[in-house]
Amino acid sequence: MATTKPPSSSSPVLRLKMEEQLTCPVCLDDYTNPKILPCHHSFCQHCLEGLPLDKKNQTYYLSCPTCRQRAELPDKGVGAFPVAFHLNNLREMQGLLNNRSSTVPAFNPPEVTCDDHGKPLELFCETCDTATCITCQFGDHKHHKYELITEKYDKHCQKIRECLLPVEGKKEALKKVLSALAKREGEIRERGEGVLKEIHEMVEEMISVLHESERKLTEQARKVIDARLKVLLEQKKSAEMSLNLLENVTNHVEESLKTDSPQKVLKSKKQMMERMSNVTLPINLEDLYPKEKADFELSKDIKSLHHIGDILTHSSTALQQCRV
Repeated sequence: MATTKPPSSSSPVLRLKMEEQLTCPVCLDDYTNPKILPCHHSFCQHCLEGLPLDKKNQTYYLSCPTCRQRAELPDKGVGAFPVAFHLNNLREMQGLLNNRSSTVPAFNPPEVTCDDHGKPLELFCETCDTATCITCQFGDHKHHKYELITEKYDKHCQKIRECLLPVEGKKEALKKVLSALAKREGEIRERGEGVLKEIHEMVEEMISVLHESERKLTEQARKVIDARLKVLLEQKKSAEMSLNLLENVTNHVEESLKTDSPQKVLKSKKQMMERMSNVTLPINLEDLYPKEKADFELSKDIKSLHHIGDILTHSSTALQQCRV
């Protein structure tokens, strides 16, 4: 282990800390128009605009990328979140610090000493790949290959930078992946809203068609009902007229038999017999029995209503088909 002397206020460590504080944790670049969420974490406005939204009732929410706490999206969008003034102030301080560094003599980094011997770490043991002091190198690291740090530092820095290149490349690639994922999420959500709207419009159209079918079937049924009732009403009217004639003749004959003298009854017998025959013979009971029957019914055809559509996808990772 090694120890360092505390750095001054203008040390590279302080500048590094400032740079870390001024770096957005989403895009890993300097903040651009920083906004602060209710959880007190800050992000670039354009980074917040790229985050997926959740909707509950009529309110949209986004989740903090750092702590996952949900924040209600203002009516005017991400731009309505408070400005992170503390970051702007910190950026001004960084500018002042950089200006000061450019006008004062170059600052020497704090001296790093050996934890075991308290001596400066001036050597680099190539065998163990670590910095050592002169006592370590000629003690525990005796016979190891070594070199002066001051002479070979640039070479090691170059190796470190070369190893950093794939990291930077992977970092940029991951940024593109995250951007593509956010874009695709937006596309899926937008397409989903479109499909849901299409489903609603299709069902509304089907309801309209069903109402029209109801009107036509009702009209058709009423025509059948009215036609059959018309025949029955005509039969009923004819039967009532025939019954009325028979009742009149019956009443006349009964009254004559009760009140008239035998001579008068016998005198009008032939006339009464002819009248009863004339009234009875034209009545055909078979013609008066109901000709129409209540034998009509609805022929239903609703099979297609149980399958009104499918949700088709072209992705191997999603549900291939959803039948409704």
